[in-house]
Amino acid sequence: MTPAEQMLVASLDLNAKAARAERLDGAVAVPVAAARELAYLLESCGRATAQVGVIHGTQNPALVEHAHDIARTYLGEQPR
Repeated sequence: MTPAEQMLVASLDLNAKAARAERLDGAVAVPVAAARELAYLLESCGRATAQVGVIHGTQNPALVEHAHDIARTYLGEQPR
């Protein structure tokens, strides 16, 4: 399986689990290793943004913007 296929399969699986959880109990079980990788992505994007000061100054602003969306979703909207 190519890296692109892996990402797309994982995306489909997580979306299906999220949809099922919304209908049932609102919780999705995610393996610890996946949670750690997600945390690493958020940390890396956060550090890159801190270095340059703004998301759009990073090397991959689209990825960083998505990481920021994940962080906001996880934390809830926080006043600045």
